[in-house]
Amino acid sequence: MRRTTGILTLLCASVAVAWGQPQSDVVDITFDKLGALYHKNESGNAICRVMKAGDRDTCRVAVELVDMEGKPAGYRETYELASPFERYYYVPLKLSEWGYYYVQVSLMQADSVVFSQRAGFGVIPDVTLTQKDYESPFGVGAHYARYGDWRVADIQQRLGIAWVRDVARWKDFIGKWSDKPDPFVDYLDRHHICWLPILDYVDARHGWQDQKGVWRWDEDVSNIKKYIEMNRGHIDIYESQNEPSNFAGWNQRWPHPQGQKWRPQGWGIPFTDLVKQMHDSVKSVSPDIKLIWPGEEEWIEYFDDNRDHVADHIDFTAIHPYILWRKTPETSPFYDSFYRTQKQMLKSRHISTEIWVTETGWTTYLPDSIRRHFPPVTELQQAQYLVRNYLVQLYFGAGKMFWYELVEEPFGVHHPESGFGLLRYNAQLTVKPAAVAFANMVYNYRYLKPIGRYRAQERKTYGFVYEDTRADNAPVLSIWRQSDERVESIPVKYTRSLTGVDIFGRRVEIPVIDGVAHLPLSMSVLTVRGFDPRDLKNLYEPQEQD
Repeated sequence: MRRTTGILTLLCASVAVAWGQPQSDVVDITFDKLGALYHKNESGNAICRVMKAGDRDTCRVAVELVDMEGKPAGYRETYELASPFERYYYVPLKLSEWGYYYVQVSLMQADSVVFSQRAGFGVIPDVTLTQKDYESPFGVGAHYARYGDWRVADIQQRLGIAWVRDVARWKDFIGKWSDKPDPFVDYLDRHHICWLPILDYVDARHGWQDQKGVWRWDEDVSNIKKYIEMNRGHIDIYESQNEPSNFAGWNQRWPHPQGQKWRPQGWGIPFTDLVKQMHDSVKSVSPDIKLIWPGEEEWIEYFDDNRDHVADHIDFTAIHPYILWRKTPETSPFYDSFYRTQKQMLKSRHISTEIWVTETGWTTYLPDSIRRHFPPVTELQQAQYLVRNYLVQLYFGAGKMFWYELVEEPFGVHHPESGFGLLRYNAQLTVKPAAVAFANMVYNYRYLKPIGRYRAQERKTYGFVYEDTRADNAPVLSIWRQSDERVESIPVKYTRSLTGVDIFGRRVEIPVIDGVAHLPLSMSVLTVRGFDPRDLKNLYEPQEQD
C-alpha cells in the first residue's frame, strides 16, 4: 500500500536534554495551534525543548517527523549536545497533506537510542462548522463544565462535529438564587454547535407517592419546565436522564431484587412516573420540543408493561451500545439484527422507531492486573473502530451517534474512563489519532446516502455502497477488514481509474489492471471513489427500508 505523506519544513529545531531526570522532564514538545490541529498548507510552529544536566558524555539528539507507522516522513536532523543547558528552538511547520503525524525527539549515545519521546498533531480537511448542521448524524459527548476550559468548543468546531451531548445544569440557573440564562446556550450558538442537553439528575430521594400510587417530583419538574421555557427557540430536544440505573440513587432507593442494578425491576416504575411528568412539562412549553427516553435492552418493554400510557410519552429512544468483550464493531449484534428487532418492538408499541446512540466508544487506557469492564485498544485501533462503528450503526439504523467522549478524563492511565477521549487532557488539548479520523469521516461521509451492503468475497471483509448527494449521486464504496490485511480484486468493465483514502485522509493507490481493480484492504476503512455505477450494481445488497 503506497500513501503520500505530509511534508514538515523544519527551519529551526529547539532541543533540550537532561540525564538522571524523570522522563517527563527530558523532552517537551508543544504546538502553537490549539489541539495541535492544522489545515493543509497552514503555517504554524512547534517547539522542542530538550534538557541536558551535568558534565556527562556528549549525546546526540535526533529530531524527525514520522507517520502513524513510525516511518520517516520527510525530515530528520541531528544535534551534538554536551554542556548543561536548556534551549528552545522554534519549528515552523508547513504541512501539505492530510494525516496524523508525530514530531519525535530521540536521545542517543553511539548508535543506541537511550530515550525517545514524540507528540502527535493532525492535518485535516477544512470541515469547520460555519452554521448549525442539525441534519448531521455526527456527535460527541463532553463535560465542558468539568473541564473548566471552554476552548474545547473551538476544537470541536474545527473538527466539524456538529452535535455535543452535555449536561444541562438547570439546578444552577433555576430555583436557587435567581432565574438566569444558561451561558452555555450562547456559547455553543457562537460556535455553530448543536446541543443535545441531558437534563441534570433528579434525585431519587426527592420523590414522594400520592394517594393514587403515582410517584411525584413536583418541585424538580416545575424547575425543569422553567429551564426549558428559558431556552425556547434555542433547543428543540432534550435527553431525560442519563443511565438512571447508575446515578442519582435510583437503584439504591429501589434496588433490583437480585441486585442487578442495570435492570429496571425496582427503580423502573418510579422512574417512569418521573419521565412522564417531565414529558408533560416539556409539551406544555411547546409540542414541538422532543424528550428522549433511555431505551436499553428490556427497559422500554418493562416501562410499557408496568405503567399505563408510557408509549404516549416517548418521543423516541436512546441507547449506549458499548461493544465490551466482543471488541470490534462488526462482531456486535448491531451488524446483523439488533436495530431490526428493536424497531419492530418500538413499532408494536406505536413508538417512534428513531434511535439515537448517545454514548459509544473504545478506550485507550493502559491495562494492569485488574480485570476491567472495557477492553483496552491502541490509539490506532481507537481511530479505526470509531469510523467502522459509525458506518455500521448509521447504516443499520442509528439516527445520530455521539462518541464518548471529547476529552480524556484525568483519572490515571489505568482507569478506563481516562482513555475514551478524542483529545488529550493536557494544556493544549492535543488531538489523538481518532480526532483526525473523525474529521475525515465528516469530510468523506456527511453527504453520502447509503444504498446497500457490499457483497464481500471473503469472510471478515465488510463494506457499504453510497451515493454522493453532492456529486450527482456518484457511487462511493467503504470497505475494510476486521483484523488483518488482504487485497480485494473486483472485476470492472467500465471503470478506468479509482481514488482511495484511508481514515486519516492519506491517499491509497488502487491499481486497475486488465479490467480488475485491486483494493488493498486493512483494518482502516478505505473510501473509494470513481466506480462506474454499472460495475457496482451487482456487488451489493440493497439497503432494507423500515
